[in-house]
Amino acid sequence: MKLGVLLNNFGGFPETGRGALACIDLARHAEALGFDSVWVTDHIVLPVERETPYPHNDSGVFPYDWSQEIFEPITLMAALATATERVEIGVSVLVIPYRHPLLTAKMLATADQLSQGRILLGAGVGWMRDEFEALGLAEEVYARRGAVTMDYLRAMQTAWTGEAGVSHEGEFVRFESIGARPRPHRRPHPPIWIGGQGERALRRAANFGQGYLAISSNPDALAADTARLRALCEETGRDPAELDVAHIDGLILTDSPTQAEGATLAGSSAQILDGLEAYARAGLTHLVAGISQQGRQDYAGVCESLERVATEVLPAARTL
Repeated sequence: MKLGVLLNNFGGFPETGRGALACIDLARHAEALGFDSVWVTDHIVLPVERETPYPHNDSGVFPYDWSQEIFEPITLMAALATATERVEIGVSVLVIPYRHPLLTAKMLATADQLSQGRILLGAGVGWMRDEFEALGLAEEVYARRGAVTMDYLRAMQTAWTGEAGVSHEGEFVRFESIGARPRPHRRPHPPIWIGGQGERALRRAANFGQGYLAISSNPDALAADTARLRALCEETGRDPAELDVAHIDGLILTDSPTQAEGATLAGSSAQILDGLEAYARAGLTHLVAGISQQGRQDYAGVCESLERVATEVLPAARTL
């Protein structure tokens, strides 16, 4: 199993006074400690008053505030590409309908060249209607965001892989005989991990993606998703082993064993390892984790948490 670190580009670490540079500092620290990947997340704006309920918890409360700084993910990925040497650099997940696919393709190809082929694209459809509206996107884009996402991803794939002037004729985006270079460093293009929950996301992953990226899951639910993903791959003639199975979750270390309700990856190092073993049995190959220590979210606390995980958890996770 591979372990990745969320860099908290939502909110950052204001106590450091370093803004987005604190995310880069954390990425360098994670790389030095032996983690496999570093990750950013995506929103562009947050409304002061939000009407759309958050779909990934029972309360519907989104755990971020409009006044927090949100550092743009692709820009930060390009900076991370030159600030690190080994770790893969992922986004979990990029809301594909927010940006024109030709611009997204060019930005990610540039970042992939800068990183020498270390970019991972977690791709999502989005959920916050308020944000779609603030960006001036048509109601149809929100209502049919799954179809928009797949059209955009296919357009991006065309831009990345076309031999001559490239063309794409889709329902939501069209272009004909254009130059869209540069190509990404990684061929044919950065891996696309389809993020989401449910049958539609699993079908998109099986039909198109190089991986599936679950959110708000647990070992039992992920095992069911993995079994369904394998069945869908077999239906389409794909080898299920070609797809990574990832999950974005919190990993909260405590000084003593705990019984945090509903938290698979919370407690002592031994409990964390038990949780990781359960996820491994469910088919998980790559964990994308917001790592903290007894809930501390300040920069120093997160760094201490990474050091503990690197010493107490990471070596055993390598064997899962």
